Amino acid sequence: MQTKIILPSPQWNSQLTSLILELEQIRTKRLYSTIQSDIFFQLKDIFQMLETLGSSRIEGNHTTLAEYVEQIIEKPIVNDEQQTEIGNLRSAIDFIENHTDETTKIDRAYLSNLHQIVVMGLTPPPNGEGSKNPGELRKHNVQIKKSDHTPPDFIALQDNFDEFIELINRYHNTQNQLLMVAIAHHRCAYIHPFDNGNGRMIRLLDYVLLIKLGFNVKQGRILNPSAVFYGDRDAYYDNLSIADSLNDKDILNWAEYFLSGLKNEFKKIDTLLNESYVRDKLLLPALRFTLDRQIINQLEYNILSYLVKQEKMTIQSKEFDIFGINSSAQKTRMMNKLKQNRLVKAIKKGGRIYTINFYNSPILRGIIKALDENGFVADFLNKNE
Repeated sequence: MQTKIILPSPQWNSQLTSLILELEQIRTKRLYSTIQSDIFFQLKDIFQMLETLGSSRIEGNHTTLAEYVEQIIEKPIVNDEQQTEIGNLRSAIDFIENHTDETTKIDRAYLSNLHQIVVMGLTPPPNGEGSKNPGELRKHNVQIKKSDHTPPDFIALQDNFDEFIELINRYHNTQNQLLMVAIAHHRCAYIHPFDNGNGRMIRLLDYVLLIKLGFNVKQGRILNPSAVFYGDRDAYYDNLSIADSLNDKDILNWAEYFLSGLKNEFKKIDTLLNESYVRDKLLLPALRFTLDRQIINQLEYNILSYLVKQEKMTIQSKEFDIFGINSSAQKTRMMNKLKQNRLVKAIKKGGRIYTINFYNSPILRGIIKALDENGFVADFLNKNE
């Protein structure tokens, strides 16, 4: 008979309980963004980039943020295993967002599809980050790097995996739902269900469960759960290892570590819903950086700065008069040049209305610098390890 994983109960006046209450306030808070949707989705693309890079680097991928940014801007044709690994994680996030809502059952088939995406095209172990049996439970015993924990014998794996599936799909009272997410992260690491790719799968599962719990990723919230761990990778592994005792106290300590990082990340990223913050702390400094590096000229800088200072961060070519561009032909040429250099993009349903393009353009370098200066980028992402 299938057994259940029992969630331990935190003390009412504990730090963990306070964290759960704070996160519940964040979850139920009505999101109100003052920024134009095209700007928001470019920011979301950037944080998904940070999420995928951070998760892969935890597992030993050596690609730095600076290298990844250049690949996005320059779009070189590469056949590189490390780039494939990062690209797979991005595809996995797309899969999650397209196939997950608050009613989704996270069953064996769902996780199998997700694992196949994560390891697609990668060399199987021991030489690569792929899998010998994509989407299938491991058929042999394994050891976890940098851990004294030995995962369950593969003969008992199916029962352990069924218990895990039951845990993440069971109805939990509101006060236990975030506790479940934290415990599910550890329990999946504990049983190590696949022959490879478990760490990447586990951190993607955080994304899945937060969407399932209603953290509104499709209605204006940016999630970057891996940032909780890659800021201090040693602390991540240490806290996971302590919880391997399965002792209630150690499990609750892990949950406090996990949810504390999650709360801090939510509060930080939610500031990006404020137009003034995005304009003054990110876009204008990024444009100044791009001008100082002579990537754009003074006229382009003037036009783009004017654009981001407008109420909806948009511009039309007819407004170029204020820059001394008067004839229709000149205006058309100028807008075409901005488009060709990927500095502006037409807004959805906007026709001839344009906004700044900064995700896959030379401005991205300046955006990353501004994000770094405002505490959104961990040093870990640029360490040569």
